[in-house]
Amino acid sequence: MELTERKLRILQAIVSDFIATAEPIGSRTLSKKYDMGISPATIRNEMADLEEMGFLTHPHTSAGRVPSDKAYRLYVNKLMERYELSDAAKKKIRSELRANIVELEKTIRHASELLSELTNLTSFATMEDMYRVQLFLEGMTRIFAHPEFNNVERAKYFLEMVDRRDDLADTLTRREDGITITIGDENSRDIMPDSSIITATYHVDGRFVGKLGVIGPTRMRYDEITSVIDYMTKNLDRTFRLREGDEDER
Repeated sequence: MELTERKLRILQAIVSDFIATAEPIGSRTLSKKYDMGISPATIRNEMADLEEMGFLTHPHTSAGRVPSDKAYRLYVNKLMERYELSDAAKKKIRSELRANIVELEKTIRHASELLSELTNLTSFATMEDMYRVQLFLEGMTRIFAHPEFNNVERAKYFLEMVDRRDDLADTLTRREDGITITIGDENSRDIMPDSSIITATYHVDGRFVGKLGVIGPTRMRYDEITSVIDYMTKNLDRTFRLREGDEDER
């Protein structure tokens, strides 16, 4: 079955809507909210095809559909539009980092706290030296603000993962350099298989130091969060290179 342009538009709308609302969406609602120029019946048929192709799932408690991990992967790889951070958000990141230029460990911990605040997710930072890998976790209760983690078993799994800090630090350290997004079952069974993890590499004085990122539900704002992490990691290195009188505002 071919993944046509129309199917892609419908899938993009469903993923975007579900990320925003956490509510399954049906063909009639989709037709009303998005001007697609096709009838609800046509949308319903296309959604049935997308479900058969593995991009949508059908919760037992709702007539609507929700994206699968496969849909999120397609969204991230091909459908996600670039998110431009506001000038205010960029200024906040720069000023917060520059106001906390102290010893490296405290600065990295503060960067992780700021990332959790900006994304409303649990954030982390690893910091490597020749002897060990340190792991900083921030905003651990923020993840429970998301309806996916109202599930007792999932909440328990998350807390158990946090307790295995050494294993978590090792797993995060071994992730690929640059910005990396892993979704659902792409993650190790030991590291939240029902969640998504976004990481980016950061440097200080041009030297690799560690990874900065977030853990959250697969239903996360990938475009915005990726932009925040990318901007933060680039500004960490820039922050440590600051000299008196530097007015770099990029």
